[in-house]
Amino acid sequence: MSTAYFYAALAAGIAAVVVFLVLRVKYGGLKGLYSKAIASFFFLLTALSAAAVNPGHEVYAGLIVFGLVLGLSGDIWLDLKWIYEKDMEKFLNAGFIAFMIGHVFYIGAIYKFADNWSVLTAVLPIIISVVVAIGNVIVSEKLLKLKFGKFRTIVGVYTFFLFMTFAVSAVAMLNNSFAKQWILMSAGGLLFAFSDAVLSNMYFKEGGNTKANIIINHVSYYAAQFVIASSVLFIK
Repeated sequence: MSTAYFYAALAAGIAAVVVFLVLRVKYGGLKGLYSKAIASFFFLLTALSAAAVNPGHEVYAGLIVFGLVLGLSGDIWLDLKWIYEKDMEKFLNAGFIAFMIGHVFYIGAIYKFADNWSVLTAVLPIIISVVVAIGNVIVSEKLLKLKFGKFRTIVGVYTFFLFMTFAVSAVAMLNNSFAKQWILMSAGGLLFAFSDAVLSNMYFKEGGNTKANIIINHVSYYAAQFVIASSVLFIK
């Protein structure tokens, strides 16, 4: 299959994200929710198109696709919390869990398909991510004045898996002569972490849910997911 299908899905996805951002900022509500679900569907379609263009790597593609499906479901859960505020806690927890499991699929794909692992390089991302997760909660609450409250534990656990996606892919990139798929996964992981840092300010800091933060959060988030989806095109 021609790479044109992949690039067509990617271009359509970018257009869908632009439409979503306009509707999300201007109207919010159900218009924002539906347009977000459509935009998220396109990063899934991008990965599937990449798998069709680059056949023979079904397991890697499947792991990434499962992670993206969970990202799509997480997107829906998190937007529902703005629409049904009385169930905000339930929807927020559901979103955390969906994205957390999604990161497990990403991490599993990297560990399984990257080469040249040693005990040190396999364990190092885990140690770093534990330190980052604990440090994030402390610094965010003490210095940045975020109020996690009852979500403190799940924020810490989620941060561990979030940063693991970046840390594992960065080590894989360094271990494998900067292979394109691991460069993309590293970039995606870093963008994901940045996006969620902005999202934390929107959710847990008074006055943080601004239009500027909404745009920055979603642009970096969709960039992350489309870049991660694109790694399927280059897996060998």
